[in-house]
Amino acid sequence: MQYTKNIFSYQRRLTREVMVGNLGIGGQNPIRIQSMTTSDTMDTAATVAEVIQLADAGCEIVRITAPTVKDAKNLAEIKKQVRVRGYQVPLVADIHFTPNAALIAAEIVEKVRINPGNYADKKKFEIRDYNDTEYDTELQRVAERFAPLVEICKKNAVAMRIGVNHGSLSDRVMNRFGDTPAGMVESALEFVRICEDLKYYDLVISMKSSNPQVMIKAYRMLALKMTALGMDYPFHLGVTEAGDGEDGRIKSAVGIGTLLEDGIGDTIRVSLTEDAVFEVPVAAALVKKYYSQTFDGSTARFVEEADYFELIQPEKPVRLKTQTIQAGLQPIGGKLPLRVMVAAEKHRLENPSNKPVQEAEAEWLIAFEKATLVNEKNGLTTVGNNGDMQLVKIELAGENFKQDIAELNRATDGEKPVFIYCSGFAADEFNPENVQKFLQTKPGENAVLALEFPANQPGALTTLRQFITKLQIIHCELPLVFAYCVQNRDKFWQLDAASVLGALLTSGIGNGLLIHGETTAAAARRFCYTLLQATRLRITKTEYISCPSCGRTLFNLQSITERIKAKTAHLKGVKIAIMGCIVNGPGEMADADFGYVGSGHGTINLFVGKNCVQRNIPQNEADFRLIELIKEHGMWVEEPAVSVG
Repeated sequence: MQYTKNIFSYQRRLTREVMVGNLGIGGQNPIRIQSMTTSDTMDTAATVAEVIQLADAGCEIVRITAPTVKDAKNLAEIKKQVRVRGYQVPLVADIHFTPNAALIAAEIVEKVRINPGNYADKKKFEIRDYNDTEYDTELQRVAERFAPLVEICKKNAVAMRIGVNHGSLSDRVMNRFGDTPAGMVESALEFVRICEDLKYYDLVISMKSSNPQVMIKAYRMLALKMTALGMDYPFHLGVTEAGDGEDGRIKSAVGIGTLLEDGIGDTIRVSLTEDAVFEVPVAAALVKKYYSQTFDGSTARFVEEADYFELIQPEKPVRLKTQTIQAGLQPIGGKLPLRVMVAAEKHRLENPSNKPVQEAEAEWLIAFEKATLVNEKNGLTTVGNNGDMQLVKIELAGENFKQDIAELNRATDGEKPVFIYCSGFAADEFNPENVQKFLQTKPGENAVLALEFPANQPGALTTLRQFITKLQIIHCELPLVFAYCVQNRDKFWQLDAASVLGALLTSGIGNGLLIHGETTAAAARRFCYTLLQATRLRITKTEYISCPSCGRTLFNLQSITERIKAKTAHLKGVKIAIMGCIVNGPGEMADADFGYVGSGHGTINLFVGKNCVQRNIPQNEADFRLIELIKEHGMWVEEPAVSVG
C-alpha cells in the first residue's frame, strides 16, 4: 500500500470535505491558504487589524492564539469587530495547555486547533515503561479530558485541527514510540479515535516539524495508515519554526512542496519569523500550480510503481548508490558531498578575474555557450569546450534526437568524461520511446547524467521518477545532477525548485545541483547551499530553528533573531533554536544544539539540547550568556577577519 494514489501521476489525495464556517477544506476544494496573527489577543484593535490585513492579502483562514480563558473570551469581541467590517474569513482558536480556553473558544470561532501533545498532558520528559494496561488507562484519562471539547464542536458545527508537533509529543507517546514520525502519527490517531467514538468527523490533521525530512515522513506515514484504516481526513501542511528570509522559504518549500507533489495536502501555512502578512504570498506561490482540479499528470508508463518503491524506498531513504567520476578538482558521485554547479557564463559576469573559489561558491561551471573554458585549476571542475568534461545535450522530446544521440556516441569515444544534459521530462512532451533508445546507447561508465526538471508544472516528478527507476532497473549507476532552468525571471522560482528538487533529495537521490537560466550565479549558488542545508544533506552555515511570532511570544522575535544571527552566523553546523515561548521549545530543541526561549516578559531560558541549563536570565544578558554557553561546549570559533583592499 502506498502513501499516494499513484507515484507516477499527479493526483490529489481524495479526502472528505470539512467546513470551516462557509469555507471548505479538502474534497474538491482548492488548497487553502492560512496564517496566524502575531499580536497579543487581548489587544483587540491590533488583532482585528491584523486579521483584516491578512484577509486582504489573500489569507483564507486566520488563526489566533488563546493561551488563557481571558484570551478565549476576547475572541468574541474580535470576531464581532471583524464581521462588522464586512470580513467573513473563518477564525481559528489556537490552544495549548488550556482545555478550559478551548471550551470557550468552541462557542465562538469556526475552528479550534488543539495539540494532542499538551492538551491533556504536561511535558515532564519522564522515562517510564508503560505496560498495555497502564497505557490504556492513560488514554481513558485523555478521552475524559478531551470529550467535552468534542461535544461542543459537534453541537456547534465547529471544525477541529488535531495539530501534532514533533517538538511537543506527550511523555506517553515518547516512551512507547520515541521522538519519531511513528510517534507523531500515533499521537494524532489517539485523538482521532476519541473523536470517531463520539461520532465527530469534522477534523483536519497536521504533522509539523522543524526538520522537513521528519515532517515529510510523518505525513506520508499518516496517509498510509489512514488509508489502511479507511480514514479520509484532510491534511494541513507546514514546516514549523522554519525561520526567516530565503532560508525559511526554501525550508518550507522542501517540506510542503514535496508533499504537494505527491498529491498530499489540503491547506497550508508557511511559518516565517516575519510579519504574518509576508507568509501569504509565499503560500499562494507554493499552491498556484495545483489550482487545476482536472490535471492528473498522466504520462506514458514504462516502469511499474512497485519497482519505484522497491528500488528507491522513499519511506526509508538511503542515499542511492552511484559510481564516482573523477573530473577536474571536484570529483562527483559515490559518498562525496553533493556538488553545486552554475552556468559558466553567469559566473564570469560576477568573477571576471577568475579568482580562486571561496567557501560556499560554485564547485562546477557548466559552459552552455560555445566559448572556450580556460581552467586555471582554482578548485573548479569545468564542463564544455576545453573543460574537464565534454558537454552533450540530449533533448528527449526534440526533433534532433537522432543527431543528439550521434553526438553522444562520438563523445563517449573520447578520453574525457561526458556531462550528459537531458531535457524533455515535461508530462505533456515526454517520449518513452526516445527514453528507451537513449538508455540503450549505454553512454559508458565515464559520464555524469544531468536531468532538467520542468519548471512550474504540476506533477513535475512523475516522468523523472520513472526515468530514475529505470536507471536502477538496468543497473546504471552514473552520478545524477538535478538541473533547474529559471524561466521568465520568475519571482518565486526558488519555491518551485525547492519543491521538486527537495522531493528527490529527501528520498536519497542526487549527486549535484545545477541552477541556470534567468537568474544570477550568486542567487543560484545561494539557493543550492540553502536547499542542501534544508534537506540536511550538506551543512555549510549555522542552522536556525526560529518560530513565527504569535500572541504567546514574550519578546520581539524578529529583532532578537536578527541580533543572534548577526553574532553567530559564522558558526558552521551549529544549530540554534530561538523560541518565543515554551510550547514547542524543548522538543524542537532536541534537534538543536542550543536554545533561546522566552520564559517571561523580559526574561530568557537557555537550553542545551532539550535541557534547560539557565533560567529567567534578564534579556539584556541573554545574548552574552548564549555565546558563553556555546564556548563552554567547544562549539565557538572566532569570526574570520574581513580583508580590506
